[in-house]
Amino acid sequence: MLAAAAITSGDGSFLFSTDEEANDPRCIAAFLGSGHGFQEVVVAEPTNCEAVLAHRGIASVLMQFQGAAGHASGANAIHASALHQAMRWGNRALDFVADQSHQRFGGLTGLRFNIGRVEGGIKANMIAPSAEVRFGFRPLPSMSIDELHHQFGTLSEPGAVERYQETFRGPPLPSGDIATAEDRRLLARDLAEALGLPIGPAVDFWTEASLFSAAGMTTIVYGPGHIAQAHTADEWVELDQLERYAESIRRILDQPHT
Repeated sequence: MLAAAAITSGDGSFLFSTDEEANDPRCIAAFLGSGHGFQEVVVAEPTNCEAVLAHRGIASVLMQFQGAAGHASGANAIHASALHQAMRWGNRALDFVADQSHQRFGGLTGLRFNIGRVEGGIKANMIAPSAEVRFGFRPLPSMSIDELHHQFGTLSEPGAVERYQETFRGPPLPSGDIATAEDRRLLARDLAEALGLPIGPAVDFWTEASLFSAAGMTTIVYGPGHIAQAHTADEWVELDQLERYAESIRRILDQPHT
């Protein structure tokens, strides 16, 4: 992107953010509240050099389970352990997610869900007095994030959860109710066509593009690489895609804009 900008004479503005990876959504919110004057955004994410007009939302959650410390030989260890409560909740959550596999929106199906981290306990012969679970889910644009929070929160046994906290939320792309989202999708399609970018299918992963869309900006996701290589060992991007992407950015920056 910067290499392409360096060889053009056209105007361009670039915003670099770690909001998603850091689960700390401050950068883009500050930009959107700055009176920036922009109306259209191209967000760089791995989309095989195709313009993506729609993707899932996202929510990240911190759950803390409480138990009663004691010796593991006690008959109450099965129910008193905070770790056991967390595992029971996890099983119910996985079953709930499996039950959503029939849900569809456009080319997307089901609810994406991941338990990313479980911590707690002291050692094998002690009942765990506390446990922490961090999980995330990625709903279809037609699903309510608030309703899903309610569902996940009620899957634990009474009194087992000490804290349920949403740590990050991102709306789907495009944002808004069904009618508004469709209007924004059509505007994004027009933008992609005006920029000469091929249009690809909706994707399962979340991007910060939805934050710009929620602010009323026409937004597409476009970048080199494939999500299958993201967050893996030795992640990589094909050189021909980098070249194709750089050339498309150069061409866009060199276009006259009105």
